[in-house]
Amino acid sequence: MPTSPNAHPEPTPPSVSSGEWVVVVPVKDTRHGKSRLARAVGSDRAVLSGAIAHDTLTATVEAVGARHVVLVTNDEPLALAWRARGVTVVDDPGSGLNDAVSAGMRQAGAGVRVAALLGDLPALDAASLRSALARADDVAESFVPDRDGTGTVLRCGRAFTPHFGADSASRHAADGAVRLDLPLPRLRTDVDDARSLARARRLGLGPATQAVLENRASGWIRSMQASVHRFDPDTHTGSVLRDDGVELAFEASAFEASGLRLLRTGQRLTVDVVDDVVVSMRIVGIGTGQPIH
Repeated sequence: MPTSPNAHPEPTPPSVSSGEWVVVVPVKDTRHGKSRLARAVGSDRAVLSGAIAHDTLTATVEAVGARHVVLVTNDEPLALAWRARGVTVVDDPGSGLNDAVSAGMRQAGAGVRVAALLGDLPALDAASLRSALARADDVAESFVPDRDGTGTVLRCGRAFTPHFGADSASRHAADGAVRLDLPLPRLRTDVDDARSLARARRLGLGPATQAVLENRASGWIRSMQASVHRFDPDTHTGSVLRDDGVELAFEASAFEASGLRLLRTGQRLTVDVVDDVVVSMRIVGIGTGQPIH
């Protein structure tokens, strides 16, 4: 029978030599991905999800080459774009992240060294991924935890069972994988909510995600007056009170990016908030056009 012009080409296993890595990247259909960002970014969620996936794949291909990458997705535009760049694309079975990783591993082939990488790392750069894979060369089975230390961004080995999801770090360790607590924040910062997006933004986003934030993010960020409620000078963390009495916490990164040296209880600030997360703060001076950063 003739092949339909719209039929997907049959994926072929990546062409790799013994000892080389195949990086499997699962990406959920961007129309439905990043549900925890919906409150913060509204109708921009799909385009932001697509941009995050694009930047992750761009860094991955730069790090290992297109023939070493397997993309697992049901997102048609994403699949078409990356298949055209030489990436092997496999249909997502639609039964969860771990089954998607397993499908990519099967496509990579028996006995191949696989690095399963999350597809939501918009600050990832090629150097960070290469560095992590170089460390993974030294052990048979390994994983890199996320920034918080409880999740997993990268699982490396042969014929392993993926355990991505909540508390995946402990499950991967229980399987005998060596934990690699690498100083690679660009690799370890996955994005699934406004707080983690703010973290990735401070590291420096890939061009696709950065473009979305520059062109469309003005509606996500709310600026408001608030008063300092708590501040720990040792950790640089604390909280502010909005004028309606709602308390909003801030992390050290938000304070440190402000250029301020100290905060005192009751001090008035202007804060930028995304989804009830303080992402930046500043003091506004007295008089029109007199901001103090």
